[in-house]
Amino acid sequence: MGIIKILDESLSNMIAAGEVVENPASLIKELLENSLDADSKYVRIDVKKGGKDIKFTDDGKGMSREDLLLCIERHATSKISSKEDLFNLNTYGFRGEALSSIAAVSKMVISTKRKDDSIGHSINVSGGKITNLKEVQKSLGTEIDIKDLFFNTPARLKFLRKDTTENTKIKEIVLQEAIANPNVSIVLSIDGKESLRTSGKGIENTLIELFGVSTLKNLKNIQFGYIGNLSLTRSTKDFIFTFVNNRPVKSKIIEEALIDGYYTHLMKGKYPFAIINLKVDPNSIDVNVHPSKKIIKFSDENKIYHEIYSVVETALNLNKDFTTPTFEVKKENMNFEELDINMIKISKNSKNSFENFEINDIKGRDDVKKENKISLEHNSIFSPVKAEEKKLDLTIEKSEISVDHFKKDNLTPTIFEEIKVENKIPLLNPSKKDQIVSKKTIDDITLKNIRVIGQFSNSFILVEEDSGLIVYDQHIVHERILYEKLKSEYEEHKISSQALLVPIKVSLTLKQIDLLKDKIKFFEDFGFEIDQFNDSDFLIRAVPTIKTKDSFENIFFEILGGLNKVNSKNEVIENMIISMSCRGAIKANEKLSIPEMEKLILELHKIGRFTCPHGRPITFKISLLDMEKGFKRK
Repeated sequence: MGIIKILDESLSNMIAAGEVVENPASLIKELLENSLDADSKYVRIDVKKGGKDIKFTDDGKGMSREDLLLCIERHATSKISSKEDLFNLNTYGFRGEALSSIAAVSKMVISTKRKDDSIGHSINVSGGKITNLKEVQKSLGTEIDIKDLFFNTPARLKFLRKDTTENTKIKEIVLQEAIANPNVSIVLSIDGKESLRTSGKGIENTLIELFGVSTLKNLKNIQFGYIGNLSLTRSTKDFIFTFVNNRPVKSKIIEEALIDGYYTHLMKGKYPFAIINLKVDPNSIDVNVHPSKKIIKFSDENKIYHEIYSVVETALNLNKDFTTPTFEVKKENMNFEELDINMIKISKNSKNSFENFEINDIKGRDDVKKENKISLEHNSIFSPVKAEEKKLDLTIEKSEISVDHFKKDNLTPTIFEEIKVENKIPLLNPSKKDQIVSKKTIDDITLKNIRVIGQFSNSFILVEEDSGLIVYDQHIVHERILYEKLKSEYEEHKISSQALLVPIKVSLTLKQIDLLKDKIKFFEDFGFEIDQFNDSDFLIRAVPTIKTKDSFENIFFEILGGLNKVNSKNEVIENMIISMSCRGAIKANEKLSIPEMEKLILELHKIGRFTCPHGRPITFKISLLDMEKGFKRK
């Protein structure tokens, strides 16, 4: 007699439930997406006991008596009917496993009513078995009451985390779905306390309700969603929200393109706040990769990467103000005598900023009302976008550029000559560099009302610009200029070398010797000529032709130390360029003349990038309005 047998139906349902219902958060995700597929405009979720008891209410289409009986069967769905439908999905659900899986591991009551029905129906299910079916009086929609989740699977129940942890996971799931569906009002209540509420009045209102006004102010609307400025950076990727056709997904290629687009705008270990929602042809993706439907596959990943990278990179590099922190004066009543610099804070440190935001601090509707009852018109990023509406116009009319400034001696204005700016996609982006297929060029750019005032603490350049005071870090300005110059020369194979009259002798450890021998070709590409003198000493006979106030011995060791932390060819090249530009740049506490400062500022504006290669901001701004507020003029 054979040993293979068909499993009992209840056992197979429990096995399937283990894939679909991993925890209370995944259960809520399935029910919430069912409500959204049913065209609900209002969804309320009441959670108790860490998600073991859940009440779910929506105002969707509802179900008939027959559909109610079928909905708890495996592979029963109204979303698809043929294999062709599986590759042309326009709904969240399609597998027909959610309700049957939930019913198999809980005690559940489903009550539902359609618009045209005079009476509703209710069904009781315990451990996958129907125990009662009756008619009930009910309003339009569906209500699902779940008790004792995993009561018949003690192993799964045992591995649930503590209630606060499970509640946090639930908040994260509901938060993602709320962002993806800004026209649906979603309310989440945990243990009788409202934790999250959206009004369903569009994406901007939703972002205010979830994250606060300060976050919305620091976001920039792009073709695929929103990206945050430098004040919203975080130390994890938890606030990169990625969606494809409104479906929350985990996509490595999307995250990679986004982070690469921020290249040299982010400090090491920091990640952006971003909401990316791609609209693609359903036939070009496969969402049937995992039962949770979080993982998807693209038919053309390179195209997806290029589109996202190009839009993000262009948006960041064409807007200096977006990467420039701004001083803001507190609005509280202040005594003039008590006014000091401590009352002026960078916006990223304000208490409403995203930097201090945590999932547990998600704002509800009542909190938003307190903030001046702000109401914004809906400008959804999640509706189809016409190409002509979002096409980036990079053509700027040609005009003469005048930069007025005070000279040290006689305060005479100086007119700068017209300049041309080429805005290139970075050659040395950390990944997929070789796949970048196009360059966007700004032929001319207008710089108006720029006046160099002077130098503060021999480290910072003060500039009056666009009705505000802009403070430039002179070291970072020069570092960015040298970085772009070296990068361009390396790309065009134009790095020149100069022989030294007296070679520089350097002594290396065994580890450094092995590293140098392994990377010697890169040193040669950057203009170094290095020979071994004896077992531990090397001679640097030639160096790159760059102006530097640091010794080439220090530059050599800086580069060598950095190479120990990188692996790929692009990382090696990038590290060498950053090290050379950082060491060669003007230092803090170095006095500059007005013409020298003017030259630095002009060169930086030619480049059009306002963060250093390490991602730190080059400038910050004090607006005229904030200055007037500080002096109680307004």
